[in-house]
Amino acid sequence: MMSTRFRLLICCLVVCGLLIGFAATAFAAPSLHWQTEQVYYDDQGSLIIVGYFYNNGTRTISWINWHTLNVYFRQHNTGWWLQARGVFNDLNLTLYPGESMRWTFRITDVNYAYFDFWNVKWDVNYQYH
Repeated sequence: MMSTRFRLLICCLVVCGLLIGFAATAFAAPSLHWQTEQVYYDDQGSLIIVGYFYNNGTRTISWINWHTLNVYFRQHNTGWWLQARGVFNDLNLTLYPGESMRWTFRITDVNYAYFDFWNVKWDVNYQYH
């Protein structure tokens, strides 16, 4: 009887230890978010994407290896179309957890198109410590 209770207690402690270990790993995860605020053409015809990076993880972001932006346009009574795509490499960016930084991207050699709405889809690869 005593040995069964002891084994059950040990099993519960092991399971709790594993759960705490997995939870600590999940809470220590890096995470970087890009939020687009504005899309427009400048006087030279380049497509400008203005927004900010936000570190919503618990690790410090120390470098961005690459950042991809796919810019979609839509007019009233039309569907979405891909207007431009940009890949930006080696961005020197350090963000501590909870910090944000404004950033402006410029895509050159893009055809001008009238649009009523924009949507920017993004992907990012970064380093952290």
